[in-house]
Amino acid sequence: MKHAIISEVFDQPEALLDRTIELKQEGYEVEDMYVFVKRSEVADTVRNHSNLYVLVTDEPGTVASLVTSSERPIERWLKSMRLTPEQQNRFAREVEQGRLFLYVDADLGEQRFDAVSSKTKQASDVEEQTLELHEERLIVEKETVQTGEVIINRHVTKTNQEIEVPVRKEQVHVERMAGSEDVIEDYDFEQPGIRTIDEGDHLRIQVIEERAFIVKRPVIVEEIIVRKQVTEEVKTMTETLRKEEIEVTETGQSSVTIENRTTRKDEER
Repeated sequence: MKHAIISEVFDQPEALLDRTIELKQEGYEVEDMYVFVKRSEVADTVRNHSNLYVLVTDEPGTVASLVTSSERPIERWLKSMRLTPEQQNRFAREVEQGRLFLYVDADLGEQRFDAVSSKTKQASDVEEQTLELHEERLIVEKETVQTGEVIINRHVTKTNQEIEVPVRKEQVHVERMAGSEDVIEDYDFEQPGIRTIDEGDHLRIQVIEERAFIVKRPVIVEEIIVRKQVTEEVKTMTETLRKEEIEVTETGQSSVTIENRTTRKDEER
């Protein structure tokens, strides 16, 4: 079934050209098809392989037409089509993103879209043209840069320290005293378990003393805390701004009436 209006988008010129072949087989005429692209090299690819009418938003002639209009060419072209405002906005975004927009209107006939035509008031012979005035505004941007660096190094130092440690030691004092010379009855030098003097009896006594040694252990004696604090200061910056003004010069018998209806957004606050 043949539809009056077809609007489709494509990522590649080849896919768009294949679709136009299908549409021609369905009975659509080449004169009913319009292609919108962003860049001229993409338009050249479509033109080299077809007779389609291609409109390019980035062509130099199209950009020059913006001097007399506040609308982009793609917006004026889409407004002249039988599309809803939502469709116009969506297809304009698709074209700006680099996709190809195909518009087919079987009832449009030989009509073409003029990118540089001036606006004309309805039911009037007065021609109206628009000239935009521009001025520069200050926009403050801030960037973060490194202005300094704090480096804290930890190193080991050595110091000699003397400490007095009291130590104890045993000394043996042997004192010999005369015996009582009392007679011990029944003392047997040969009794088992009793060692005789001939066998080398001896008394073994341990002599003990304390000796000091040093054990080193690391302990936490100090903590270093580093904090960064953000301070704010006001800097005054000066810049020269340019602004376009108009000067109306009357020559001959011309009569000019100037009506100022401009209201700046910052003055409304």
